[in-house]
Amino acid sequence: MKGQSLVIQFVLFFIIGFGLYLAIGNFFKIQSESFRSEITDDSIKLANSYLTSNILVAADSCKMCDYVNLTFKIENTTAGYYYALDLSKPQVNISVVPFANKSFITSGHNMNTSFSFKGNSSSIKTLTLTLNRTKNEIGIS
Repeated sequence: MKGQSLVIQFVLFFIIGFGLYLAIGNFFKIQSESFRSEITDDSIKLANSYLTSNILVAADSCKMCDYVNLTFKIENTTAGYYYALDLSKPQVNISVVPFANKSFITSGHNMNTSFSFKGNSSSIKTLTLTLNRTKNEIGIS
């Protein structure tokens, strides 16, 4: 009987230890994903603010120019994910590539009332913001 109780004791301790290992591992995985999600949300807002401020810089940099080209770069990734920038709608839309539900949309400081937006790009490339005053267009490529 002593041998059987030792085996049962060993099996029970192994199951309890393995269960604790899985529980602690899942806890840290959930925490990591939660932090990653919060960082992604805040980074999207920051990148959108940076893009719209560059739109304002392009609009205010040369009042007499018909065509303004502004080249800039934003951070490639946020929490390991890439940005997708879209100006094809009458808004500025920045989203994170693997998530369809993680995006931030603004009117570009109400520039959409006087200019039409066009173009899309990603954060992998150097971005070129184009302001065409004769056509009242703001584009990104």
